[in-house]
Amino acid sequence: MKKTPGGWAAAALLALAAGAAQAQLIDDVDLRREGADAVLQIRFVTPVQYRRVNVPRAGDTAQIHYDLVTLAEGLQDVPSERRVAAGGALPDLTVYDEAAPKRLRDRRLLLRLSRAVPFKVRAGRGDRQIEVVFSGLGEAVPATTTATPAAPASGFQIVLQRSDAPNLQLAAPIPSALQRYQVFTGRRQVDGRTVHEIALGYFETRTEAEAARAQLLNRFPDASIVALAPAAAPTAPPAALATPVPPAPPVTPGAATPAAAAVEQQAAALLAAAKAAEAKQDHAGALDKLNELLNLPANASTREGQALAGLVRERSGDPLRARAEYETFLQLFPTGPDADQVRAALARLPAAPAPAAPSGPIVEQQVRPKVEATSTMSGSVAAFYYGGQSKVRTQEFQDSPISGLPELVSDDTLSGNDQKQWQGSVDLNWRFRDADTDMRFVFRDAYTLDQLRSDKSKNRLSALYFEHRSLVLGTSVKLGRQSPAGLGVLGRFDGAQASYTFVPKWRLTAVAGVPADKLLDAKRHFYGGALEADALLPNLSGNVYVNRQVIDGELDRNAVGTELRYFNGGASATGILDWDRSIRGLNIASLQGTWQLENNAVVNFLYDKRKTPLLMLGNALFFQNPNLPLATRVSDLLAQGETLGSLRRTVKNTTSDTTQGLLGATVPINATWQVGADLRLTDVGEIQPVPDILPAGQGRSRNNAVGAQLIGSNLYSTHDTHVVALSVLRGTNFSGPTVTPATQSDFNALLVSYNNSSQVSAQLLLEPSLRWYRQTDNAGGHLTRWTPGLRVTWRMLQQFAIESEINGELTRSTSPTRNENSHRYYYYLGGRYDF
Repeated sequence: MKKTPGGWAAAALLALAAGAAQAQLIDDVDLRREGADAVLQIRFVTPVQYRRVNVPRAGDTAQIHYDLVTLAEGLQDVPSERRVAAGGALPDLTVYDEAAPKRLRDRRLLLRLSRAVPFKVRAGRGDRQIEVVFSGLGEAVPATTTATPAAPASGFQIVLQRSDAPNLQLAAPIPSALQRYQVFTGRRQVDGRTVHEIALGYFETRTEAEAARAQLLNRFPDASIVALAPAAAPTAPPAALATPVPPAPPVTPGAATPAAAAVEQQAAALLAAAKAAEAKQDHAGALDKLNELLNLPANASTREGQALAGLVRERSGDPLRARAEYETFLQLFPTGPDADQVRAALARLPAAPAPAAPSGPIVEQQVRPKVEATSTMSGSVAAFYYGGQSKVRTQEFQDSPISGLPELVSDDTLSGNDQKQWQGSVDLNWRFRDADTDMRFVFRDAYTLDQLRSDKSKNRLSALYFEHRSLVLGTSVKLGRQSPAGLGVLGRFDGAQASYTFVPKWRLTAVAGVPADKLLDAKRHFYGGALEADALLPNLSGNVYVNRQVIDGELDRNAVGTELRYFNGGASATGILDWDRSIRGLNIASLQGTWQLENNAVVNFLYDKRKTPLLMLGNALFFQNPNLPLATRVSDLLAQGETLGSLRRTVKNTTSDTTQGLLGATVPINATWQVGADLRLTDVGEIQPVPDILPAGQGRSRNNAVGAQLIGSNLYSTHDTHVVALSVLRGTNFSGPTVTPATQSDFNALLVSYNNSSQVSAQLLLEPSLRWYRQTDNAGGHLTRWTPGLRVTWRMLQQFAIESEINGELTRSTSPTRNENSHRYYYYLGGRYDF
């Protein structure tokens, strides 16, 4: 069979697109506390941009509109749903991402609340999150509270965090070793202003408070000790000795059990190793050994090890921790010659900062609930049937970044195939959390049975992973099939991602795996790493990463990049740069942002320029010389006489730049009406002719759209919303890289649509829609299309719903060579059970 240039590329791209089409977009939802508010965080598997929200007057539902920045993980016909059983003052929450075959890029989340409470929606931290904020309900996140004990008249407490803002959030859970203490939120008057605090207490002595503070510093670097009443001035210690603290007097053990003897032997070895490391001025190594020693049961080396720990801290330039170690020694061993030398060592340290005495009266102090161990299981099971006449669009349109807009007229877009397809899916989420650990197991799978073409039936495993986070060690490990979280990883993969927080808000991350989607017969794997910072500046976080992918033993992708995220309440922005070092090209340069005003007006912007597809050596399998046998591996191409250099040049020469731009705004007029407007630009660059492979090249495609929306709520009930949208589109396409009138084709189009959502009863939701589209082009073509539709959701029980949608298309197309009418319909029917 003779191949046409690019034919195998189209087949490969179609195979990849078919796999991506079944992906669910919602990765996870999580409920957390942020000061006085509760925040529902919705995380996605792919970059998104929040646009606007419609909230009916009843206040127990919301329609959250967002855009997909890229369709690489695009969802066409698989809905996904997540439930959060909150309890207490918070309602139960359900987040549903609807299937929207007509709107691939412009998507909608449906949020359902078991009862109405105040909330607002905003863009989240980064480009894969949307957040729902429940004002004043932060206390409901931990479901239980305890009575407030009376504050002692003396002693100490540790202030973990302090701020002028009332919405103060505990940055991390309290270590389990300190769970016996209470966590307090309070207000204090300082110099005429109110300071808000989160504190831990109470401690009878400063030594006890210092020991606790040492355990807290990794999680709360600004933790400070506060005296509840002025402490008596300490007696000055004797003069310091400049010599190291000598070994403690030997302890004569009694009859020891074999286990005790083993402890003594291990402790002596650790002490010797610590001394050897300290002799080499390896303070960190010495402290590691001493920490191991001091974590053992009390033994003959404990006394000397505790004293040496203070000396090593002192020599390493850490007087505060040295003081804490010395004071711990004196608390354990108050007498003896070595105790006198420890007191002398304390005297030569800089004076300890006095505990901050209250500069104003405590106005209010309340006990925060402790973190209780919780285990939850949730998920859903669904089955759907898809039938009728399905639309087949051109591959050019499917691969274009404007696939959410009406398609251009062609012979392919007017063809249709019958569709008879069953699809079943299961979604399972298990989670365990306590003060020190957060664990998750996730399983998501979908099976499609095609009754017309059995070879198209397939199973798609979207997620199967276990994740473990240790809040004590600062580690996180995720194993199994998972979606990428940035860091230069391009799609779902089977592998591992691990991170370690080495200092507060700084962590190292490593990732490695095998792409889940196959590329012909090629073998691929990748590995990479990143340095991540949660607070480069107070509201700025980001990372730098490297990522290397190997295909058939050769370097496929060699990326370096950075991701920056800004978040400050109503303002958020995300920037990404990705550069391939082996092919020497810029893969991605992207900046998107959302600005949300106090009146809930939302302003969006997006600039995204990327290679299509992203530069990788394996792309050479998409565009092959038709005069040579078909290669299914890169090694096959090399065996045909190609070199790595020539293959990389082919990849670079057959890859175009795709640029997207968006500027939009939605502004509330009153409680009933909102207005919106947006300007969109999509530019797919040209490709110069490549002999044998792409002899005609590829022409440039430039499309602009100006849109306006009128959004109404509660026009005839407490649960109805209406969206009337108008878009004016204009496009210019060139059939080749040379810009001439002969290669140029233009089109102008107008799209008017109406979408309604009406909650007829607590069980029945109706969503009718109507679209009218008209297009003309410079070749004399005219197209008019009416698209009515109706979506019905009947919630028979709280956890079970039947869903159906039917759409029709009535199209009339005329041109100098065509006069045709087209009628088609398509539908689906199914049910979903949530648990």
